[in-house]
Amino acid sequence: MKILYLFFVSSIVSAHFTLDYPPTTGFDEDQEVNPPCGGFPPDLSNLTAWPLSGGEISVDLHHPYALFLFRAQLVGMDTWVNVSDGIVDMVGLGEGCIHALPVPQNWSGQAGVVQVVGQPPDAILYQVSSPVKQADHSVLVSSLPLMLRGPQVSV
Repeated sequence: MKILYLFFVSSIVSAHFTLDYPPTTGFDEDQEVNPPCGGFPPDLSNLTAWPLSGGEISVDLHHPYALFLFRAQLVGMDTWVNVSDGIVDMVGLGEGCIHALPVPQNWSGQAGVVQVVGQPPDAILYQVSSPVKQADHSVLVSSLPLMLRGPQVSV
């Protein structure tokens, strides 16, 4: 029984979080500590539609709690725009979803990325989405439900 407990605790501590939507550009738990993209540079060959306003970001938390910052940036630029209203506190293992704040209107038709910076108890971790093409919200329909799932989220 003690061995099972140690296995369970060690598996929770070693896992971090995954960016589920928009799709991540790549995931390697050992590279997740490398800013700004968690070890995976954006690949422009596969764009995901992303609204200028009201986009969803979904993460799967593998820790009991973590603090998150959600940001976006146009490809080739060096300035990040926060798409969360400050730091987001997620409590509980599992999936959580936030509605992103709007990005600037002049991003319409341009490629960008969504970055998630997470701080569970053991490190600061980074993941970035595959590039997203900014579009007017009226022409997009989100692929995620418009509700929180899994962990409790507070801002």
